[in-house]
Amino acid sequence: MGIFDSIKDKAEDLAGDAERAGKVGAAQVKLRSLKGDVSEAMEALGREVFGLVEKGELTHAGLDAVVAKAREAKKAVAEKQAEIERLKAED
Repeated sequence: MGIFDSIKDKAEDLAGDAERAGKVGAAQVKLRSLKGDVSEAMEALGREVFGLVEKGELTHAGLDAVVAKAREAKKAVAEKQAEIERLKAED
């Protein structure tokens, strides 16, 4: 095998590696997009479940702790918003 054959083989190997890397990169981008879709769907599900629990239409012992945590978080947000409004009103 001559030097040119070796160079040609190496170039073909590099081209194959580049093609694989491109495919992997494209697949990773799609995976990030799909994970974003899952995250959005789970967030929407959580909002719906929380709304049903708040209306008393859904109860389950397994939801109690997470619903309590969500209520505490919502209360903290409301308190911080009220604090900001009070601070703005002082000016």
